Amino acid sequence: MIATPAHEIPLDIRRKAVAVHEAGHALVALLHKRDVTGAALHPPHGLSGETRFEGASELVLDLNAKADRHFIEDAIVILLAGQIAEAHYWKKLASLYIPRIDSHRTDDAEIQQLRSHFALGSEQQAMFMGYCTDKASRIVLHPNAQAAIADIATRLSDTLTIDRPALDEILARHDVGEGKLKFARHPWERRI
Repeated sequence: MIATPAHEIPLDIRRKAVAVHEAGHALVALLHKRDVTGAALHPPHGLSGETRFEGASELVLDLNAKADRHFIEDAIVILLAGQIAEAHYWKKLASLYIPRIDSHRTDDAEIQQLRSHFALGSEQQAMFMGYCTDKASRIVLHPNAQAAIADIATRLSDTLTIDRPALDEILARHDVGEGKLKFARHPWERRI
C-alpha cells in the first residue's frame, strides 16, 4: 500500500480528519468527567487542533492512590480515542486515500509519558495498552458515539471551534452520556 501524499488529499477532507480526531478526544473526555471547555482547529486551514480543558496545568499524582492511577488510565484512553476516531474516518475513505497520519505524534508522546508512571513489565504493558485501546474503541465505535462524533466534527470543520454547551447538546441529542453506553467489563479492570 502506497500512502497518499497530503497535497493530493483535498483540504476539506484533511480538516475533517483533524476535526474527527478532536471530536473523539472531546467525547471520551466528557464521558470520563473531565472539565472540557471545547475544542478548536488551528487557523488558517484547521489541519491541527486541540481539545481544551479548564485548569489544564501540570498535575502532581500519587501512584499509591487508586484515583490517581485511574486518572492516568483515563488520560491514556482519552488520547487513544482521538487516534481511533481518526483511523475509523480514514478507513471509510480507504478506497480514495491512504494517508500517512502524523497527527498522532503528540498524542503518542503524551501516552508514553503517562505510561512511564507505571512500572510494568513488557507483557503487562502490552496488556494494559490493549485494555486502554479496547476501552477507547468500545466507546468511540459505539453507533451513538459515532453519530455524536460526526456532528461535533462537522461543527468543528465548518467553524474551527466548538464550546462546551454545544458539545453537551450534541451528546444529549445522540443519547451519549454517563451510564448510557453499556459495555462488558474487560479482564484488565479486575487488576486495577
